[in-house]
Amino acid sequence: MLSVNNKKKQKFMYQLEEIRQITTKMYLLFDDPIAQVAKQSGKSRPTVSKFFNLKAIRPSSAEHIYDACLKLVEEKENQRQSRLKKGRQLKDSMEITPQTSMNL
Repeated sequence: MLSVNNKKKQKFMYQLEEIRQITTKMYLLFDDPIAQVAKQSGKSRPTVSKFFNLKAIRPSSAEHIYDACLKLVEEKENQRQSRLKKGRQLKDSMEITPQTSMNL
């Protein structure tokens, strides 16, 4: 295994960096990301935990888990955008009226 060429090694490292980024984002967005991903991907918690800890798992499992992470992040971002839009609409629809009867 030490004779792996540089191109393969760089590709593998890039994938690990992608996994590190998505798992970090999952921890920021969810209280229990491993449970969320296990539910979404259909994979066991131990398998998802290995993925999050950058341990070796089957490539097909890693693909399913990565896809589940992407879907969950996208859903969370869509929810956030929707809340921001509703907040702006509510703010824009509110008329500010003076609370005094004095003529200023």
